[in-house]
Amino acid sequence: MNRKLLYWEIGSFIFIGLVGAALHFTFEFSNFSNMVVAYFSAVNESTWEHLKMVFFPGIFFALVEYTYVRDVVRNYLIAKTASVFIMPLVIVLGWYAYTPFTGRSIYKLDLTLFYIAVTIGQIVSYKILTAPQMSARVNKFAKVALGVMFVAFSTFTFFPPKIFLFEHFDLKDTGLYGILDNYDGLRYFTKPPAK
Repeated sequence: MNRKLLYWEIGSFIFIGLVGAALHFTFEFSNFSNMVVAYFSAVNESTWEHLKMVFFPGIFFALVEYTYVRDVVRNYLIAKTASVFIMPLVIVLGWYAYTPFTGRSIYKLDLTLFYIAVTIGQIVSYKILTAPQMSARVNKFAKVALGVMFVAFSTFTFFPPKIFLFEHFDLKDTGLYGILDNYDGLRYFTKPPAK
């Protein structure tokens, strides 16, 4: 077991867990108006927007972590690409597995699912980082996959496809996508600006 790497992966879990959870609310703290904040924060209650909460913190921490662990790991790009792919996948599969039975999203289950996804992502990352060196072809595939994910997460908030994954579901089947025109009823911590 590589203790240095293990500590960094635990740190990654903590960072993604805390920062990712905070990203649910940062667009609200910008008064639902800062497009830079919208880029990496959840801007509505769609499944897609919640996936950014693991993707962007995962990428950010991976960039920092690499500086400190590059001398003790293999397959870094593959591991981190797998991690930021698996975390959203677990969230999607878990959410669409339980909500048909409950008929709605349940905050405590969503939060549990979020942390399960982060845990699985970091375990997969650690296993790949400590595995034997993988081929250049797998590395090239990881590079392309990460690029595609980055473009998708960078674009679909502003230009969302009109399919269920991107629909704002706060009130079920709203027909609303991306950045909303009206955030009344979606404030958790702030008050609407005075008119």
